[in-house]
Amino acid sequence: MTCKEGFEKVLAREVMTYGLTPESQGQGWVLAKEIGTCSFQEAGGLCFAIDILKDVIDIRTTSVNTFTDNLLEVFLTHLGTRRIIDPWTFRFISCGKEQLIHHALTLQERWFEKLRKKMSRVAHLAKNGIPQRTVFGEGLFVCVTDFNQAYVSFHALSQGQQRMKMDPQAPSRSYLKIEEAFHILDRCPKEGETVIDLGAAPGGWSHGALKRGAMVIAVDNGPLREPVKSHPKINHLQADALTYQHQGQQPIDWLLCDVLETPEIIISMLLKWLSRKSCRLFIVNLKLGRRDPIAVLAHLRDPQKGLLAYCQTLYIRQLYHDREEITLMGEIKK
Repeated sequence: MTCKEGFEKVLAREVMTYGLTPESQGQGWVLAKEIGTCSFQEAGGLCFAIDILKDVIDIRTTSVNTFTDNLLEVFLTHLGTRRIIDPWTFRFISCGKEQLIHHALTLQERWFEKLRKKMSRVAHLAKNGIPQRTVFGEGLFVCVTDFNQAYVSFHALSQGQQRMKMDPQAPSRSYLKIEEAFHILDRCPKEGETVIDLGAAPGGWSHGALKRGAMVIAVDNGPLREPVKSHPKINHLQADALTYQHQGQQPIDWLLCDVLETPEIIISMLLKWLSRKSCRLFIVNLKLGRRDPIAVLAHLRDPQKGLLAYCQTLYIRQLYHDREEITLMGEIKK
């Protein structure tokens, strides 16, 4: 499993809660052994994992040429006599140092060149990427952990975190977080929908909803910046985001919240919205600060007191654009 650099120990502790035993770890990755049946998708996914490779093969060598030869042999052995007629995916990834990332790309280029010479039709059907889904997709996936080591898998999934492109008109860089959350949730506000943005100032998250045509109620005592401030579909309420309550008879479409407060306070606030069914979908950011991340996750995933009882869909992720934070995304039960 890959993760953000510096969160390897946290990920190792998280996987232990799902019956996985960490065996080793390095810069941006954790290797764990599965004991029995492991099912982490029902609880919002592994929060601190980015890409997950299953049943990995450890390959070690000192030469790029030998490395790619070995990878090609492993791949062809896996294919056996099967005839590939549909598009399939492959991806070489790495974590940590930029030099190692470039090394992984070099290995990918050299390997694919050899594949094209050996099996041009199979290479023609190849698509670069790791499937983003809740079940493992099949292909060839290589995680380069050192200049002479890589883990190879034929089954992997991506949890959706990725670097987003900044909109030069966005009032703040928090806009990147909401765009990434929309990508993972595979839903975003649209024309005719209403969004309540708690702690909206200076307007980064509101901007993401407004540019898609939604109406936005921005709740914050602080000022908004342009172009959000004077947008025709914004209603700025100067009020306390944490005590604000939706007064309408019908649930609003989206609840967004990016407030600098303790996780306990934000979770308590969110649970009130969910228990009252005051919204249909939500994206809420939690600032971890000095809180134990695993304890926060246990609170969120508690079968009786957590989010699962209210959610039809739930994702709990540390986004690419999160720092000491995690983001909650979901759709509540009808």
